[in-house]
Order: sequence, then structure tokens, then C-alpha cells
Amino acid sequence: MRGEIIKLRYLPTPRWTAAVVAATVVIVGAVLLIVTPDDPAKYVTIPNSAVGLVGALASTVFGVWMATLEFSSGTLQRTLTAEPDRTRVLASKLALALAVALVGGVAIAAAAGGLANLAANHAGVEIDRGDLAAGLFGQIPEWVANVAIGFGFGLLSRSLGGGIAAALAFLLALDGLLTFIPGAADYSFGQLSQDLSNGITGTGETVNDLAAAIVGVLVWCLVIVVPGWVRFVRGDLK
Repeated sequence: MRGEIIKLRYLPTPRWTAAVVAATVVIVGAVLLIVTPDDPAKYVTIPNSAVGLVGALASTVFGVWMATLEFSSGTLQRTLTAEPDRTRVLASKLALALAVALVGGVAIAAAAGGLANLAANHAGVEIDRGDLAAGLFGQIPEWVANVAIGFGFGLLSRSLGGGIAAALAFLLALDGLLTFIPGAADYSFGQLSQDLSNGITGTGETVNDLAAAIVGVLVWCLVIVVPGWVRFVRGDLK
């Protein structure tokens, strides 16, 4: 775990990813301060939409990066020499990735909510702070799940670019394809993760109840992560 933390602190990809998310939060806050919308709903929907989208993409990329770092940098044999237990290597990577997504998600949601609230106060507009907080913090479980999905596709592809492409195709295209199968769309990853967030915050419409959403998201994550995990643990690695 210590080695993974060192990589996280000093390698550029996590820093650039965090910088993009932070820039998005600041830009959204600045736009609201400058434009000063009269509609109170905009102080809720704009941060939720912009930060939610960027957070989902960033968490997916981060998950792929954690899984493919050694393959991309050519340091796999060095890592396995230092820690021969492959399961422990992957467990450390995934645990750290999920923890970073959770802690980072809380920080992002708090910053975005604070700036939106500041902008609303500056404009003299009264907003529903409960809806603002629920919308932002409610997306954190989705971001954490996206990390796991990205991690799984990274293990399957063993390539940063390939893993990102596969993960985004899964997240963006599969839900649409499932609409052609009667009833299947209700159990897509996108629908279940949305139900998970809405169920936790008690806002928005849901198709599945909270328990079903939790189980469904976990099943999707396992379906993506387990094959790559088994391949990594049992296969030949060069």
C-alpha cells in the first residue's frame, strides 16, 4: 500500500486528473458569480451537471490508471518482485483507488456546493441548500463505482488508452443498447447507479429500491473486475 501511495503522490496522471476536476469546480463557481442567474434552480442544476459529469469521467480514468500503471510504465516485474502476492497487489491498488474516490468526492462536492452557495448569496438568490447538497454528495457513490469499473477494464485491457475507451463505451453506450431488450434497461449500470444515489439522498425518481440498487451496482462491478483480476493472478505476466 505504501508504494501505491507514493506513486499516487508523485506521478503526473493523478495530479492532472485532480487539476481538471478542481478547475471545473472553480470555473462553474466563477460563472455563477459572474452571470448571477435569477433562477434559483440554476445554482443547483449547473454544479450538479457539470461537476457530476467531470467527476464521473475523472473517476473512471483514475480507476483505469491504477490498474494499468505497471503495464504502461514497464515496472510490473519490479512490483511483483517487491510483492509477489498478486492478489495483495491488486487489493492494495483497488482499496486505495476507492478510498481516494470517496475522500476526493467529498472534497469536490463540498467545494462545488460552497461556491454555488457563495454565488447565490452574492446574487441575493435564495436556493434550496438541501437539494444542492443532495445532488452533489449523492453522486459520490457513482464516482466510487466508476473507479471499480475503470479498474476492471484496465485489468482486462492492460492498456491505459484501451481501458479508458472500453470503460467509457460501457458507461455511455451499454445503457442505450439495453433499451432494445425489454426490461433490461431497468438493470443497467447507469440506472442502478442513479437509483443508488437517489436512494441514498432521498431525491429524484428511482426504478429500483436502494437495496436492489446496491446489489445491482456491486454485481456489475464484480462482473467487470473479476475476469481481469483472475487473469492477472493466474496468467503469465511480462
